[in-house]
Amino acid sequence: MTLPLSDPAAVFGLLFLAILVAPVLAERFRIPGIIGLIGAGILLGPDGAGLLAREGTIAALGGVGLLYLMFVAGLDLDLDGFERDRRDSIVFGIATFVFPMVVVTAASLWFIDLGVAASVILATAFASHTLLTLPMAQRFGLLRNRAVTATLGGTLVVTVAALLVLAVAAAASGGSSLLFWILFPLGLVAFTGATVLGLPRLTRWFFAGLGQDRAVRLAFVMVALFAASLLAEAVRIEPIVGAFLAGLALNRFVPPGTRVDERIHFLGDTLFVPVFLISTGMLIDPVLLATDLQVLTIGAILSVAALGSKAIAAVVAARIIGFSSAETLLSFSLSSGQAAGALAAAIVADDLGLIGQPTVNGVVLVILVSALVSSAAATRSAPRVSVPTERDEPLGRTVIVPVANPDSARDLIRFAALLAGPDSGSVVPVNVLGFEATRAQVDEQRRLTEGAETIALRHGAEARSIVRVDSTPMNGILHTIVEEGATAMLVGWKGYTDRREGFFGSVIDGLIARTPVPVAVCHPGEDEEVRRIVLSVTHHDLSTAGDPGLRLAVAFAVRMSQQADVPLVVITEDDPEEVRDHLPDDRRERTEIVVDNRRQPIALRHQTEPGDVVLMGVPPTRGRLDNRAIRVGRAIRDRTVIVAVPR
Repeated sequence: MTLPLSDPAAVFGLLFLAILVAPVLAERFRIPGIIGLIGAGILLGPDGAGLLAREGTIAALGGVGLLYLMFVAGLDLDLDGFERDRRDSIVFGIATFVFPMVVVTAASLWFIDLGVAASVILATAFASHTLLTLPMAQRFGLLRNRAVTATLGGTLVVTVAALLVLAVAAAASGGSSLLFWILFPLGLVAFTGATVLGLPRLTRWFFAGLGQDRAVRLAFVMVALFAASLLAEAVRIEPIVGAFLAGLALNRFVPPGTRVDERIHFLGDTLFVPVFLISTGMLIDPVLLATDLQVLTIGAILSVAALGSKAIAAVVAARIIGFSSAETLLSFSLSSGQAAGALAAAIVADDLGLIGQPTVNGVVLVILVSALVSSAAATRSAPRVSVPTERDEPLGRTVIVPVANPDSARDLIRFAALLAGPDSGSVVPVNVLGFEATRAQVDEQRRLTEGAETIALRHGAEARSIVRVDSTPMNGILHTIVEEGATAMLVGWKGYTDRREGFFGSVIDGLIARTPVPVAVCHPGEDEEVRRIVLSVTHHDLSTAGDPGLRLAVAFAVRMSQQADVPLVVITEDDPEEVRDHLPDDRRERTEIVVDNRRQPIALRHQTEPGDVVLMGVPPTRGRLDNRAIRVGRAIRDRTVIVAVPR
């Protein structure tokens, strides 16, 4: 047997053995699993036992792992929290960039005796960071914590800033021409526009058309990741920036907990990220680090400067933002990790003849020390940080749809997908069977709900179906609402009721009375195509009692109009300007408002057209206002009518 191993079975067998054993052994000795994987790379690599060569397969998989780590960071970023707390991200990003730039540059000039350009390039290596400890924060359910959101948002700020400074330093040392400075800003703007603006539109079109199979969606996501990385490299931007921006662009299209999201994390957690850590360990020569005094000195100076400045930045930012001590330590653990990205900046300086091999080896030592320190900080802080409380989720994030009737399931799922789509949400078709159900009945209903999944995917929304056994259909639906964290429910309605059935029907009335989420009661019409969303507003809706129902109806109407890409029309008997005030700012001027003083059912009968979907709101109480929905349902039975009932 010749070393290093070259047989694919031997190489991958040894890699997966290391992935299996190294974290377990490390945690037995109270060492973070990340360090165990890096240690496995040192042991197996060319400067250890020499069993594996880094060049080729492992280097390629390690590069993919680094891109994957940054991509998942963008994919998991709490965009709502980032938008709400973007000041925190900017503050943290500026702090964790400025302090390392100043401290590492000064340390390189004074203690290592490097030139200005070399010192600045090394500073950019340590001003940016790799989110080595993000999986640990994820394991403790802290991705929506304010400190984690600020750190992840700050990652984009610091990465782009470090890239720009690196380009300036390289140009100042003769590494770039005038043509570079003409093309680089243009390429940066074009790349950012294509990724942040173009990729979401392409994804929405693809998911609603060809991407109705989850395997196809996963393949599309992978293509987007690597295409963005390649495009970034083509315009002289670090590929990790492209990967991070691709994750941000796809953030809304891969909701947490969906099957595509689970498969993405499974690939990263079990293969790409562990191999990346192993490949980073292979860069380290343990004998050289232990015996070369110059390397040890440079590594010690840079480690103190890099980690010390990151700690100062975390403390300063925490004071400004208001983090707790545990959150401060957690943000430091996320922002202090270094990996192959830092080594890449050092290699740029080496290629330009600004530093020598001892300095490059010193940077490798910093990578090892930062992994140890950041992992220890995360291990200590993550259990002490409180899991963030649940915030108000977007209305369409998780829409529950009871589907017991195959004839109406298709239309109900179609309209639920229109509600969920704008929030990149999920439709959850649920069918409840009694305790007496047989296995054959469960399998039959599972086929029905899986067909409903396909319909939701076809209309651009994620879906996961549920068949459950419960005491009553109502209890089963209510239990599913709680278990799935539902944000809304859409139920079918025949459009009228008998005298003994109550408002919508006894079951629906019972759900409305007990559900903790808003409800859309849907009477599917005869039209196959949605051409307009028609919002019906009466003077009752503009009263204090009717306001909750009107607001919910507006929210439903705006979402459905956006997802179906059709006009929104308002039919009202009141002052158009008063009605317009209830619309979102971006909809007020481009929404047609039709005034018709006839009674609501008559007005809708004359004003609606084939392909119209009529929305109206009712108060969450039972009374004479409820009769309006019944009269409307009877007046326009061939149209789809959706009644918004607030909780």
